Amino acid sequence: MANITISEIAREAGVSKSTVSRVLNSKPDVLPETKQRVMEIVEKYGFQPSVYAISMSQKRCNCIGVVIPHDIDYIFKNQYYSEIQRTMLKAAQKRGYYVLLLCCKDMKEAINAVKQRRVDGLIMVSPLPEHKSAMTTFLESNIPFVTVGKCQFLSNAYQVCTDNYKGAMLAMEHLLGLGHRRIAYINGPHFLPSSGERCRAYLDAMRAENLPVTEGMIREGGNSIESGYAATKEILSAHPDITALFVASDYMAIGVESAVRDSGMRVPDDISIVSFDNIPIAAQISPALTTVDQHIEEKGQLCVDLLLDLLEEPNTQRAHSIDIAPTLCVRESTSKVRS
Repeated sequence: MANITISEIAREAGVSKSTVSRVLNSKPDVLPETKQRVMEIVEKYGFQPSVYAISMSQKRCNCIGVVIPHDIDYIFKNQYYSEIQRTMLKAAQKRGYYVLLLCCKDMKEAINAVKQRRVDGLIMVSPLPEHKSAMTTFLESNIPFVTVGKCQFLSNAYQVCTDNYKGAMLAMEHLLGLGHRRIAYINGPHFLPSSGERCRAYLDAMRAENLPVTEGMIREGGNSIESGYAATKEILSAHPDITALFVASDYMAIGVESAVRDSGMRVPDDISIVSFDNIPIAAQISPALTTVDQHIEEKGQLCVDLLLDLLEEPNTQRAHSIDIAPTLCVRESTSKVRS
């Protein structure tokens, strides 16, 4: 019998369908000999219960959706996103849940996944103001979801955030403490809220020291190696006297180091570099990057735990925002400014 059903298992075992269902769902109110008889038939025919049927009966499918509403190339070319996914997969697995990855800029696939009960809840990585409508729908429908990153446009959403302003200040204070005064900045994409916070910290730090920020000292990159390289070339062409660069992501900083070398200079002897994220490759390149550690593993773990707690204990009161304090990881790409 290739596709045996619960009804056929019940008939062969001489029990009711509900008894078979209780055995399959590991319920305690079944006699040991009945459970053994049912399981022998299940193993005999290699029966696999329908995940969809289980989710319908239990109103739970033990699967969470991780939504990254950005371009696929942008996501998979940046190690930050692979690290956040890795940590979430580990955290979910520990608690007996599966993860469905959804890369959808328009949020339609995420909405469909919820409607079709393919997921019990959602984690949204780096949401944007344009996603407010979909997120409001989730809130109004009591769909549990958590955002990775500050969600100022929807303050009542549960969110796990890095303090981007504080982290950028740590980077700038480090460079200023080493004596650097001509510091340029390569920002992340303008559409990310984190980019605005990091840029604001850069400008505040320069103003606090009465240091000029002239045209061309700030460039926007796309959080890619190529954009970091191009932005550095433009800055060095316009401002060959800079002694340091603050870069909004490690991935861009890899391109920055290459551009500095190709311009006939050395890191950190001629130009110091501080970046942001502390993805694994930051410690592996040469010279290793001084970077702001936003504790990606802790962030991923906290997001999953918060979402699963919302699912399993929905009536418990919790803080809507969890802030993770960044730290500075000093490596080889920074040194005191040369006189």
